[in-house]
Amino acid sequence: MGSLHGLLSFCFVLVLVLSSNHLTAKAHKKPTNQIKVEADFKIIAELAGKNSIPNADFKGLAKLALTKAISNGNVICQRVNSLLLKSSDMYTTRSLTGCSTNYKDAVGLINKSLAALDAKKYDDAKTCITDALANSTKCEDRFEELLQRNSPFTFMKAKFGLLCMTGLKHINLLVQKERLITEGCSQTLDKELCISTVGFFLENKGLGLHGLAKLAVEKALQDGTRIHNHISVLLKTTSDKCVLKKLKSCSAFYLTAIGKIKASLPALDCNRYGDASTWVGAAIGSAETCEGVFAGKSNKISPLTPMKIEFSKQVSISLVVIKKLAGN
Repeated sequence: MGSLHGLLSFCFVLVLVLSSNHLTAKAHKKPTNQIKVEADFKIIAELAGKNSIPNADFKGLAKLALTKAISNGNVICQRVNSLLLKSSDMYTTRSLTGCSTNYKDAVGLINKSLAALDAKKYDDAKTCITDALANSTKCEDRFEELLQRNSPFTFMKAKFGLLCMTGLKHINLLVQKERLITEGCSQTLDKELCISTVGFFLENKGLGLHGLAKLAVEKALQDGTRIHNHISVLLKTTSDKCVLKKLKSCSAFYLTAIGKIKASLPALDCNRYGDASTWVGAAIGSAETCEGVFAGKSNKISPLTPMKIEFSKQVSISLVVIKKLAGN
């Protein structure tokens, strides 16, 4: 019964994601838009019920395994070099020299896979891991071919291989998880917001709605503060008087937005969800006003736009959770 209740709650929250931008809008939507939103609600609720999207942090698990593989590979390199210093046999020396190169290359490839993973280049990450495994096998092959025996690193290589395979497995699970979310959000009105919000819920599912709301608002506050700090840096480095004037205006607008988000936190603590929603929603208005100042008549894009998009997204996520709390 508990699991069914949890699924239904998740479905309801997931449904709210689709209209998070509409939650802050004035009540003047066209009937066709309303029908479209309701249709999206049904699609996503049904999808969430059929596909139990895993809650695990597959990216974190992959990085953990690959980081351990790097440490293991470095230990093998040290062992190889230690044996090289003592080697007097020509074939053993050749084998160890080859192994040293193989494991140095393998460690380098795992490092590259971590960078690819962070960049969401999952195919590149998997290719690097596969190539690293191939390098560790080359070391074993050298000893087999030249000395007709296993290398002194066979057991260490097995551990290295297991860690690499664990990293690969979690990357594959991460790809599957992201595909499920992307497919689920593909027919919604705001796909990017849907994906971000579903990800936020999954990453922090154990917090409960009140904990989720507070975390979302705190993240929005961090994003707003980051933008305000960036404006302060630009004010010191920009010489264009026109741009400086606009930046000063934006600084004031974001300071207002930060103040409104801060005001929502005690409202949340006192379960005044309507007030919290009003304060958080008003913060978006300040950010939009800054964008308008830069756009002017020429419709120029503000240098703050990329950061503002993330800020607005986090504010929208906050509103979704607060609205859900208010409805309980």
